[in-house]
Amino acid sequence: MNPDLCPDLEVLFTELEAGEGPALDHAAECEACAAVLEEHRLMEQDLYRLADPLPPPTLVASVMARVSAEPVPRRREVWSGVAILLTSMLGGLGYLVMSDQALGRLGTGVASVLVQGRPFVEGLLSGLHALWSTAGLAVACTLAFVLLTSLFGLKRLVGSGPTPSGA
Repeated sequence: MNPDLCPDLEVLFTELEAGEGPALDHAAECEACAAVLEEHRLMEQDLYRLADPLPPPTLVASVMARVSAEPVPRRREVWSGVAILLTSMLGGLGYLVMSDQALGRLGTGVASVLVQGRPFVEGLLSGLHALWSTAGLAVACTLAFVLLTSLFGLKRLVGSGPTPSGA
């Protein structure tokens, strides 16, 4: 056939995707269009065979080793914590200033603590007096000592934290 009468490639590929059309009928008779379609088919096969390469098996271990080798400076962690704390406090203060109900509830809560705080402190002092006058103080101190030594022992057994190979 005459190459001047061949359909546009965009039309040919659109009809190829649809599976029918006059351009495909033309390609069945035209050697040039059939060759273009064959090249397209072979290229699609090659593209389907390609796969994304997998990362090397040591990628996670090497990244974790690098992260643990270069820890974040403590100063940066402290300043980040201070920034978060200040932002939270400013947000809470802004909420209190903007909301009359919140400010009223805060005042009511503070007054309630002051009024009900006296019986709480008296009860706490009464409990401490009972511990002091009986052997309860010695038992409480012994239990606290056993608990704290157990916790410090567990912390020492666990170590400083996860290693790169354990993550």
